[in-house]
Order: sequence, then C-alpha cells, then structure tokens
Amino acid sequence: MVVSSNQVVKPVKTQAAISLTAAGHPGKEKRRMANLYTDHGNKINVVIHQNQFSDNENSYYGKVTRNTVTLEQLIKGILNDNQNTNTGLNAYILNFAMDRMKARCIEEIKAGNAVSLLDLGTMYLGIKGSFTIDAGNTDVSALKGKELTVGFTASDDIQKAVSQLKIGSVSLSLKAPAIHSIINLATKEEGKTLAIGKGVELKGNRLKITGINGCGIFFAPVQEDGSVTSDETKWVKVEEENILKNYPKSLIFQVPSTLAAGKYIIVVRTLYCGGNTTLKAPVTGYSTTVEVTA
Repeated sequence: MVVSSNQVVKPVKTQAAISLTAAGHPGKEKRRMANLYTDHGNKINVVIHQNQFSDNENSYYGKVTRNTVTLEQLIKGILNDNQNTNTGLNAYILNFAMDRMKARCIEEIKAGNAVSLLDLGTMYLGIKGSFTIDAGNTDVSALKGKELTVGFTASDDIQKAVSQLKIGSVSLSLKAPAIHSIINLATKEEGKTLAIGKGVELKGNRLKITGINGCGIFFAPVQEDGSVTSDETKWVKVEEENILKNYPKSLIFQVPSTLAAGKYIIVVRTLYCGGNTTLKAPVTGYSTTVEVTA
C-alpha cells in the first residue's frame, strides 16, 4: 500500500506490511513522528514503523493507535443511551451483571471451552509455538510444557463494522533505532559478512545504548526459514566492555567470541530516543541478515 497526501487511505490491518514512496519518506528524520496523511473527518489513527526484518528498506507495517474504553465508561455510555427509556437499569446492576459474566467466562475457559462473548466474537484456547511428532508415534510428550494461549475471533457483526471504518491519520514512527549500514572493520568493507572476535561498526540513527535491563546489542540467530528466532534466551549479547563506541549515529563493538558461525540479525535495544530524551520502555532496531564466520 502506498501512502500519499492526496490519497484516500483504506483500512490497514495491524502489522500488515505496506510500502512508502520515496516522497513519503521523511529523509533526514528531523522529527520522531512524521505525519503522512490526515482526514479530520475520521478518528482512526495509524502509526507505521519500518519493517526491520525485510531487506526492502521501503517496507513498513502499521499499528492502529489504541484508545481503550474502560468498563466504567461502557456502563456510563449504556446509561446515557437509555436515559429516556424506563429500563430499570442503573450502574450497580450493570456492574454486578458484568462482574458475574466475567467470572462465568473465566470458569468456562478454565474448563477448556470456547466462549462466545456477547456475539462480538469467540474467545478460545490455543498452543504457542510448533513441535515435532514422528508419524505413527503416540508419544505426545512434545506437548508437555507448551504454553497455552488465548485467541479471539471477531464475529461477522464486528468484521462488518470494521470494514466501514476509514483512517483519519497516518504517521511514521521514528523512535526505534535505525541501522543503515554494517561495516566489517577487519576488512574495512561494508557488507553482510563479519568475523568472530573482530570489530564491526553500525551506522544509522538513535543507536546509542542507554538503559540496563534488557538493553544492549545482541546477535539473534536466523532460522532455516529465514526468520529470526523470537526466543531471546538464544540471543548472544555483546558485553558492555566490548562496546568501543556508543553514539547516536555509530556503534563500534567486537563480535562476541562465544558466537557460533552462522547467520544472524543484529539487534539494538535501547531507551535512547534523541538528545536527552529517555523512553519509559525499550525500543528495538534490527539489521538485515549477516553471515558470521570463524
């Protein structure tokens, strides 16, 4: 999807990849947020982020800004909608009914059932991740310890309501670290091949490492299907003493000696946002795939 200032933008699915024209790119990134499109007649706001897992620098994904309505606000809205109707409803009755509904839904989920939530959609149980079972093998021990998850499928009524929405604004997020180039300091060449124990320089924007817990430079293994592993316990962190230069536009460090040869994505995670600004939660930037050799 190409975003331009004179185009009516159709609804963007959360996390869906989209692309920008060169004219839509903010260039030197002087601001942390670049407004790309505004329609004051609609209230749905989308913030787009660069897709760091794509080799295409013009690949982006969109997130709809979330404005959460509380239970108290829902009840107030229901009472306002029915203020001219003698329904006998009041805040106490609605609070009690919703509290009982919540408790009942939790019990049904704990019993392994899927639950239809007021015909808005169905909440159900699932299993996180994938596993391998040999054909004909009845041993299902691979399932033991797997984390159960909760999913939700929207009803036709919700899908229809969403299909009628229009985006009111599109902005480009500039908070995350952006890695523009990778330089092998042993060969002085820019590219995608690095050597264990040798120096490397990352050039880009908002790269400076600030923050302690969870922040730093990491090598995340790339799996056979080309995706980066989401299991962060398998990521190898660059020790602080091996970071030789820590600036907003440049990081110089040594490839960890404990790293095994293979394909990786370099991950930069920091609280830095520019100037003296520190974020409350870490933001993460990703390089393209690099080959690490012995």
